[in-house]
Amino acid sequence: MRWKLLFMFGGVFTLIFAFVAIWILQFTTSQANDRLVSQLAASTEGAAKTLDPQLFSELISTVDKVLDPTDKSGYGYPTSPLYKDSSQELLHINQMVTESLSYSYFKDPRDEKLYFAASSGFLLTPQFGVRYRVPVADIVDAFTLSLMEKGLEATTAQPEYTDFYGSWISSYSPVRDANGKSIGAVGLDYPVAYVDEVRSEVQKNLYPILGVSYIILILLVLAISTRLVRPLKRLTEATARVADGEYNLNVRNLVSTRFPDEMSLLANSFAQMAAKVDVREKTLTQEVQRLKVEIDHARRVDAVREITESDSFAELALKAAEMRKRMRGDDAS
Repeated sequence: MRWKLLFMFGGVFTLIFAFVAIWILQFTTSQANDRLVSQLAASTEGAAKTLDPQLFSELISTVDKVLDPTDKSGYGYPTSPLYKDSSQELLHINQMVTESLSYSYFKDPRDEKLYFAASSGFLLTPQFGVRYRVPVADIVDAFTLSLMEKGLEATTAQPEYTDFYGSWISSYSPVRDANGKSIGAVGLDYPVAYVDEVRSEVQKNLYPILGVSYIILILLVLAISTRLVRPLKRLTEATARVADGEYNLNVRNLVSTRFPDEMSLLANSFAQMAAKVDVREKTLTQEVQRLKVEIDHARRVDAVREITESDSFAELALKAAEMRKRMRGDDAS
């Protein structure tokens, strides 16, 4: 029974601990991701306000695209100082939000399509990020494109996604001119490796704690099951002794406990049963003895009756009577 209890509770605890571990991991990862998305959105909104709208407007209206067949996008970086200055502004954002990658984009009024503008990756070593005037639709999927469209009017956050530059969470916020009109937007990408690091850190700290707790609970279950089974074992041994006729056995002391419980009630019931069996056996023994005496007396009576009622006994009695008469006659003469 002890091992059955151990396996039963061990299985239950295993399911509970697995559920708790998965829930905590998902919860902490989700919380870290949500917090990062929120902070990234606030950083992007602040970054959009720090950009020089006149510089950005000059860049997208005067600098033409540069083709570069060596890049997988087919586009390159322009040599215009306007592009360098715009990229420098974005690089300042990178320095405030470490590990992020910032860029700007705009909608061309001629075809109503989105195009990338400056990128902080231009000033990184090695250079990394989108090239100038690359069509946004060539880089991102339709869902991301729709969010970037919204980013031209209001700060818009995007959960985890993947493009051919990597896996990111992003935020987009509009760049407005002196009149408050949107002339483009800033995008801020953050690698999802941070969320993976959080997940890894949670696993590193959580699993040992849960593992130790699991072992402690299993040992606790083993100790409790042993404590529960020990009185049952003693009670089982007591039943064998009672079965052998030891009815005066003090069963209550075998499962004595400070507080009455089902085990003590069982012991009391068993003690009462043993006492009643003892009384019934003694009564039965006495009755058997009484019946034995009665049977023996009846047998003697029957034996005497059988003897006295036989013909030979009658003949002997008649002869004895005659002998007694003669003996009296002789005495009289």
